Amino acid sequence: MLNASHPLKKMLQHKISFCTVCMNRTMHLKKTLLQNIQDNAGYSPLEFVLLNYGSRDDLDQWARQELRPYIESGVVVYYHNPDPAYFHMSHAKNMAFRLASGDILCSVDADNYTGQGFATYIHQTFLREYPCFMSPAGIGPGKKWWDVQGRICVLRDDFNALRGYDESVMDYGYEDQDFKGRLVANGKKKVIIRDPAYLQAIRHDDTMRIASGFTTTRMTDLLVGHYCEDTSEVICLQNDHTFERFYVDRDLLHYQSTDDELKPKKRYTGTYRETDNIIQLYRENGHKYLQLTRETNDALSADDQRTFYRITSGALRDTFLLQRAIYLGRKVFFRNRKKAHAINPEGFGNGRAYRNFSDEAMLLGRV
Repeated sequence: MLNASHPLKKMLQHKISFCTVCMNRTMHLKKTLLQNIQDNAGYSPLEFVLLNYGSRDDLDQWARQELRPYIESGVVVYYHNPDPAYFHMSHAKNMAFRLASGDILCSVDADNYTGQGFATYIHQTFLREYPCFMSPAGIGPGKKWWDVQGRICVLRDDFNALRGYDESVMDYGYEDQDFKGRLVANGKKKVIIRDPAYLQAIRHDDTMRIASGFTTTRMTDLLVGHYCEDTSEVICLQNDHTFERFYVDRDLLHYQSTDDELKPKKRYTGTYRETDNIIQLYRENGHKYLQLTRETNDALSADDQRTFYRITSGALRDTFLLQRAIYLGRKVFFRNRKKAHAINPEGFGNGRAYRNFSDEAMLLGRV
């Protein structure tokens, strides 16, 4: 029996919103969304919120052709935000959650299958375990459960109280862990989704996780040089004339590994100017850091007698960018865990979206 303080005491069934954001991943959505609708057809009230987050593939065309019956019946609510130039996972999820109308909000990645009866399972769990949230176990050996880490089911009131996912996480990785950590810190019980039937996803390589991301979109070149002993220095040049540099405990010039040991650390930032074949790097305080002169298409000599090389291996580049994203996301996670401060002080999930092919935009302002 529900106690008197249970906010869902008078509800026969919670309204659940399955929220999916998609940028350039329609090939996955075509396999998962209709199956997820079918697998949860016995539960009501239920909505599937699909946010087209600036997708540049055939998502809009496919939605118009295949989803219209579900949109007309109210099973699917389709939103289109045409503005994003890159995929900002935290912002996209916040926008989708704000657009949803359910009492319980559940993030379902475009490559995820919910499994049959998942909505009923969510409903029963929240009745039994309130106050709680639901998510899978952590990543196991062999990256087990890696592809379903984005599956978080949370009360709308708790999502709003925490001001959503932290949008200072700009790239892939740790926005979910940070959000779950803040839920636990605020007294919400974590209920682990253990049944593998609810945790299936389309397997894919790591390249897709960062393909449309903030840094991948902005990066113009990635350079590596020897620093000391077995440590390499990696410099990431970006299209706004800023750069990042990291140290990596691996001699990348001789052992170009693409495994998970390629972990950056000690991030520094600055600006750069490029004229002819010379790249001048400046520290954040404006002082000169390093001058690089292009000797060939793939080699640059530094004024401290080192040689830097362009990373031309796609696998090495993608592995580094993924590990870089995880490294920066982890820093946000630990910052939020150690020190209380305002999350998303300028608002979360702000922006415009067009509902169900309307020509009139909905504006989500600061909250």
